[in-house]
Amino acid sequence: MIARRRSISRLVAVLSLACLPLMAPARAEHESLPPDYPDSLERELAALQAKIATQGVRFDRLISGAELYLDIADDLFEDDAQKRLAYEAAAEMAKRAVQMEERNAQAHFLYAAARGSAERLKGIANAGLVLGEIKEHVRRAIELDPGHAQALQMMGGLYAELPWLLGGSEQEAESYLRRAIAADGRYTNAHLILARLLIKQGRRAEARVHLDAVLQVEHPHYPYAWRRTFRPEAERLLKALSP
Repeated sequence: MIARRRSISRLVAVLSLACLPLMAPARAEHESLPPDYPDSLERELAALQAKIATQGVRFDRLISGAELYLDIADDLFEDDAQKRLAYEAAAEMAKRAVQMEERNAQAHFLYAAARGSAERLKGIANAGLVLGEIKEHVRRAIELDPGHAQALQMMGGLYAELPWLLGGSEQEAESYLRRAIAADGRYTNAHLILARLLIKQGRRAEARVHLDAVLQVEHPHYPYAWRRTFRPEAERLLKALSP
């Protein structure tokens, strides 16, 4: 029983790393944020809901809705219960998008990211089953779009943090993360995850390259998260690597 609880806790931590923040390339193009961001997200959501109510559900609106709910959960809400509801709303819209267009990589990715984030906040009593479903959708996203940077990053994060018995592989992790960076290095969380892996392996010089990339990036995706989370974490890790 104790071993099972430890395994569940480990999977919670894995999903936390792999899903945050990975979502929504379209939303990630917030390179010039409104002055009142993230409060502005509520206006955007209200406008989208009004459009759906008056003009109907379409695939692109489901994708936009999933991305908006993910941004709201990540950047606006502080309370875990509110975050979980937003992630669940994102997962539901992404699931409907998958049902509408199964061959769309972004829809599969958004579902995996939203579902993983929601389950993480619930504690994941059925962690193994949930993780399997998440990996299935991430793999499908990559199959449909081999250059989908965020799906590659998410898969790399899972391989990096899962224990070997649950399918973890540092070699696979590095491969996916390097592919993610090659596809679009402005998703700076891929650099951070890879840097942590390299530090763990004692490859400190290589890790510094990726941490410097986080600090020196121009026009990063997720500028809000980059300022609040990614840049400070890269600075902290670089300081820890200093002689």
